[in-house]
Amino acid sequence: MKTRNYLRLMGILLIAASCQSEDENAPISVELRDRGEQSIADNELLMEYFQTHFYNYEDFEANDPNFDNKIVIDTIAGENQGKQSIWDRPELRAITYDRFDASNTLYVLDAREGVGEVATYADSTLVTYTSYNLYGATFDNAQTPIWFNLTATIDGFARGVSGSRGGSGFSINPDGTASFGNDFGVGAIFIPSGLGFFAAPPNNNIEIYGSLVFEFEIYDRIITDHDGDGILTIDEDINNNQFFFDDEDNTDGDAVNNFRDADDDNDGVETRSEIVMITETIINDDGEEEEVEVFQSFLDTDGDGVSNHLDDDDDGDGIDTVDEINVNFNTGEITFPDTDGDGTPDYLDPDS
Repeated sequence: MKTRNYLRLMGILLIAASCQSEDENAPISVELRDRGEQSIADNELLMEYFQTHFYNYEDFEANDPNFDNKIVIDTIAGENQGKQSIWDRPELRAITYDRFDASNTLYVLDAREGVGEVATYADSTLVTYTSYNLYGATFDNAQTPIWFNLTATIDGFARGVSGSRGGSGFSINPDGTASFGNDFGVGAIFIPSGLGFFAAPPNNNIEIYGSLVFEFEIYDRIITDHDGDGILTIDEDINNNQFFFDDEDNTDGDAVNNFRDADDDNDGVETRSEIVMITETIINDDGEEEEVEVFQSFLDTDGDGVSNHLDDDDDGDGIDTVDEINVNFNTGEITFPDTDGDGTPDYLDPDS
């Protein structure tokens, strides 16, 4: 298992995006559609697309070592009249979930399963991709593997890549090119607008309220701890809905959601000091032994069912933790008084 305390490289599909017109100074007026109604319209369009298009499944089934493992989608017509539609292929799966008070269905075509570890929506993933609209107009691509921080991509891409497996033997050559085994995952994601850019595409190559297709190859993934607080990012999805930007995912209500907040309850004690960490010896990517701190368990000093890192009164004595510690606002140093001298700092001592 590979773990990093931060991401060195970011994906380029950002959640925050804004429309641009040919005249960048011209005002833009976009009618904001109802998300539920748009979801129904998007799904109908995708269903029609699946039933009238096929992909080169025969190439994947042939296992030809010279095959480039690229998905090719075409219309069922003419000499392709007998092809099996995408809709009828067992590799197509649907994922339906609520986002922004509307239910949306995302579709993933698993053309080939990799042999590596399964990626999650919280990971950084090493991928190549080509993205286009339902009419075949390409708007972005990366043919050289690039690291994508899935928490910073559009929601449909993160959820679509989640569940895919990478490959083995990936490495960077001295000339900057990449080498990898021929066992990586290959797939395509079909994203309704509600899980994409909706009314705010980042450029004119993407339609407003347009559904998107991403063909991708996944080579590797890295488990993330974005804020370095000892709790893996995936474990900071408080309501477990595979999205990190709900109000529930910002325990202290500040401007930073938990997965990027080093003090999740804003009590003055960093999250890393409110959990149990242990030291383990691992073999790093260079094949050498390395000692690292890893998460072991949560703490709940007052037994109220709320872990200390989410509890603003850790000992349950009615006094907020922040009022039982001393903060030097000039240096930022924090000290922990022990008024009764029993060896337990006041903020963890209900009888201090």
